[in-house]
Amino acid sequence: MSEMFSYVAKQPILDANKVTIGYELLYRNGLTNAYPKEITAEAATATLITQQFIDNKISSLVGDRLCFINFPYPLFVHNIIDFLPVNQVVIEVLEDCVPNDTLFDLIKGLKAKGFRIALDDFNMSPDWERFLLFIDIIKFDFRAYPVPVIRNYIVKHTRFVNLSFLAEKIETPEDFLAAQEIGCTLYQGYFFSKPIIVKDRALSQNQMTVMQLFREVASIEINYDAVEKLLKQDLSLAYKLLRYANNVRYGSEPITSFRHAVVYMGKQELRRFVYLISATSLGNDAPSELYQMSLTRASFCEMLSKERKGHTDPDESFLCGLFSLLDTIMQKDMKEIMDEMPIAASIKDAILKNKGEMAFYLNFVKDYENLDFDTVSLRAKRLGITDARAIEMYQQSSEWAGKFMKS
Repeated sequence: MSEMFSYVAKQPILDANKVTIGYELLYRNGLTNAYPKEITAEAATATLITQQFIDNKISSLVGDRLCFINFPYPLFVHNIIDFLPVNQVVIEVLEDCVPNDTLFDLIKGLKAKGFRIALDDFNMSPDWERFLLFIDIIKFDFRAYPVPVIRNYIVKHTRFVNLSFLAEKIETPEDFLAAQEIGCTLYQGYFFSKPIIVKDRALSQNQMTVMQLFREVASIEINYDAVEKLLKQDLSLAYKLLRYANNVRYGSEPITSFRHAVVYMGKQELRRFVYLISATSLGNDAPSELYQMSLTRASFCEMLSKERKGHTDPDESFLCGLFSLLDTIMQKDMKEIMDEMPIAASIKDAILKNKGEMAFYLNFVKDYENLDFDTVSLRAKRLGITDARAIEMYQQSSEWAGKFMKS
């Protein structure tokens, strides 16, 4: 598998004190800092949303600041906006949107849901007047209109106390001063910063499906319809599930349908399957040895948890070991990965902070990997097991991991 990357440019939006309050996110398909002509506005925005809000966590790109996103008319109709975070996204209505009744109703609906709305490259047409009660920000292009024209519009609309005026394409100190003098309170342009390109690893379609499956099975009540729908989108995952389910049955009557498989397996086994698939499919050309090591760690941590009855949950211990190498497999910061995973805080504490009982299990297996048998012996004694039992558990874990990889 060749490496895949996502690209996005972010340009800061500042207040009068030059404090960044948010970023406009701009689609890019490479390190060239320009909009690629070969892609439509709809495809660009849809791709940007998928990559920055589904593949990745938006906070890793903008922190807790606002993100301004361009929306061409077709995307309003397709309801792609609904799953975006209301408290963080500013919807920019592009200049090519026609201010008709349909758009008016859509914007009223989005405003009622709590979204902030901005009019981008505003042309000052009177057709937008009825919209202004539901608009938060008007963006004026300082290269497209003379300053007196913009000032005249602002003066005539001071009665709209909900409105903020943003001056974009501010390129000089004189532009900034003029924008302040006419009543603009937000600013954007090369005078402050050019768009900054951010490159990140992109998930393949298969990896995206796996992450969606992970989120579904992490819920207290699993939505089996949603799980079945996701499996039908990816034949390789469906095949793996059927094989896994049939292996669980140990020779009983074969399972042949997705619904039969997920219901038969039950919550615990279905979660185990998805966790295993997650850990062994999120890497880009990661060596198989890393996957096998993750599986060995998972099994070993689970066994230790069972030996320590009541101290830790065996399933959580399994997941802790399984995900302990994800940063190396995905070549990504472990904190970013953990922030995106809906897993128990105790697992995250063990992996990120080396804290808690499960961290002890992880260090136990790492000592074994490093052939530090003196420390292994000390850890075994602390858990109340013999050296021979610790060796046996590791060997069983390694054998199980090898069989899983072969299957």
